[in-house]
Amino acid sequence: MSHNDIDVEDYEQRKEFLEDLKILNKVEKEEVYRILKKNFAAFSENSNGIFFDVSRLDKETFIQLLSFIDFCKKNREEFESREQEQIKASEALRQH
Repeated sequence: MSHNDIDVEDYEQRKEFLEDLKILNKVEKEEVYRILKKNFAAFSENSNGIFFDVSRLDKETFIQLLSFIDFCKKNREEFESREQEQIKASEALRQH
């Protein structure tokens, strides 16, 4: 893999990360803030929220944020799966 391939891959990961940030709830966004703060990442803050340049995050901080996003996605999937199982169980009980 050439150096340029890595840059394109990293760019795509960071672009996808920005999309994933949009689905986070308030508590999850607060954890992103804690990760940024813990790693001394540059960010600004105003009444509209926290702002940071994802392209300027060091690799370690970015990996921590990706791991957190993955954790959030898995939790959502598990929750939705349990919710579907409960709906099916309720429907089965009603049919008997």
